[in-house]
Amino acid sequence: MTKAVEAVMTAKDYFEIVFWIVSLLILCVTALAVYFAPLKAVEIGRKLNDEQNQQKVKSDLFLTLFSLRGSPVAHTFVNALNQIDIVFQDQPKVLIAWGKYYDSLHQKNLSNQDETWSLLRTELLSEMAHSLGYEKLKQADILKNYYPEGHLNQSREDIEYNQASKRFFETGSDLHEILIENANRNLINQTQ
Repeated sequence: MTKAVEAVMTAKDYFEIVFWIVSLLILCVTALAVYFAPLKAVEIGRKLNDEQNQQKVKSDLFLTLFSLRGSPVAHTFVNALNQIDIVFQDQPKVLIAWGKYYDSLHQKNLSNQDETWSLLRTELLSEMAHSLGYEKLKQADILKNYYPEGHLNQSREDIEYNQASKRFFETGSDLHEILIENANRNLINQTQ
């Protein structure tokens, strides 16, 4: 009977040893989880924040280009175009559309330049819109833009003012040279 009790106790002892080993492993895993969980949470939080920031930068760039699509020579529009390569670097369709538009801008003998540029600009904005999730925005909507007549009148007045200023400074310069020549002649005549 002693041998039978020893055999049962041995099995019981093995079971108890396995139980304590498993408990110790669970304790170690829990301690590691408690240690690494906050670090992983911070890492995930930063990654999500970076993704949100990248999405905001893309959205801001798109909205800048979209709002100025009727004024493609505006400095802000041009500056925004120059940011596409870096901001949309992970969007190959946008980069291809930008490449087409960019290449067309450097073709001086392009027939129907304004129309071609407008269509390629629309294609670029359409690709950007789709990459940002604006699926309902159609190219026809992109082609529409509002440019008040008052802005057009202001632009014309600015051009006229700049041309008048240039003429004034050019003629003023000529007048200045004539006055200097006359003054020099008068000095020479007075000294003789």
